[in-house]
Amino acid sequence: MEALQWCGAGHILPSGRQVGGEEIREEEEEEKEEVKRVMVSTISFIQANLQHSIAASGILTRTVGIKGIDMALVQEPWYSKDCIRGLNIPGYTLYSARGKERPRVCILARNMNAWVLPGFSCRDLEAILIKYI
Repeated sequence: MEALQWCGAGHILPSGRQVGGEEIREEEEEEKEEVKRVMVSTISFIQANLQHSIAASGILTRTVGIKGIDMALVQEPWYSKDCIRGLNIPGYTLYSARGKERPRVCILARNMNAWVLPGFSCRDLEAILIKYI
């Protein structure tokens, strides 16, 4: 939710409507409730190109953990010793193509009902089907 901005004696709500001091509390509460309802029915995503960087992997891991992101779509993950590294977060599952070649993409998803779609996945593309309730 966007921060409220001052405008003279009143406030401007994120909706763009200006209100006075007493009305602001009611409007804030209504908007907070509306935001809560919307957030319950959404999945939060983040997309990142890590460029095979250890530091970028750490930043992404920390961001996903702190912000509670549901799914991270990752390009060029850090890969070492035949394994994607740096994206091990408790409560999350890492999906990537299996095979002889080094995968160039992966999906990091909070533990949810998800199935890999091998017919649509390859070294450069990872596809999963999720059931989100």
